[in-house]
Amino acid sequence: MKRRRPASMKEIYALRADTIDYFFPDRTKEIKLWAKLASDYGKDILHLMCGTGEVMVGLAKLGYNVTGVDITGSMVYESKERVEKEGVDNIDIVKEDIRYLRLDKRFDLIFISTGDFHHFLDKEDILSVLTRAYAHLKEGGALALELFHMPDKDFKREEKVFKPIRETPPGLEVWKRNASSYHSKTKLLEIKEDLHVEEEGNITDGEYEIQLRLMSEDEIGEFLSKVGFENIKKYDQDSSYLEEANTWIVIAER
Repeated sequence: MKRRRPASMKEIYALRADTIDYFFPDRTKEIKLWAKLASDYGKDILHLMCGTGEVMVGLAKLGYNVTGVDITGSMVYESKERVEKEGVDNIDIVKEDIRYLRLDKRFDLIFISTGDFHHFLDKEDILSVLTRAYAHLKEGGALALELFHMPDKDFKREEKVFKPIRETPPGLEVWKRNASSYHSKTKLLEIKEDLHVEEEGNITDGEYEIQLRLMSEDEIGEFLSKVGFENIKKYDQDSSYLEEANTWIVIAER
């Protein structure tokens, strides 16, 4: 049995790349939501922190030209494998740190989904990501961030085991166990997680901690304004996806 204790977020996502999709429900509603948002701006989309590429492929199949960026090599590999398998040709995938992103292209819509923006803890990194996003938008384009709601008070949740939501291939057993806590003073959601993967008798256990910096509507608005965004607003249309995910979206235009 292998036991891994990744030390950085990049290493954590490398450990999770092969199995992360099994813990997501069907993403049809999510893809339709991003397509609906994009329809107000144009056909060229940039998905930052794109992960294994499932949302990108869904958007490409709907006729959008999509570029995906992720810093984790194994996530990029999974994305490219998915793109090849699905036979879509209107997707570009780039391995890059989005804090320092420099692409020779501008986009109609840029988005970060599933709360991934919360991985940036420091003000400097937050502003760097937003600045680079602003630089890659066409005039009149928009940045959209899917964010978690801030809890009303501190909490500490006991360990819970999560089984795959999707069917796994024969010979693969995977589950994860995590405990979480929120501290209003630091605005940090802390997650301690164990990931168990058993495939054809080979077992890998991973232990890691994730910190997510949550933000109020006012705070994220201040960050966006500081780098030049305008018409900053909460996405307020009815969305069964957002309700089920318990997330919200802020949109800011250039």
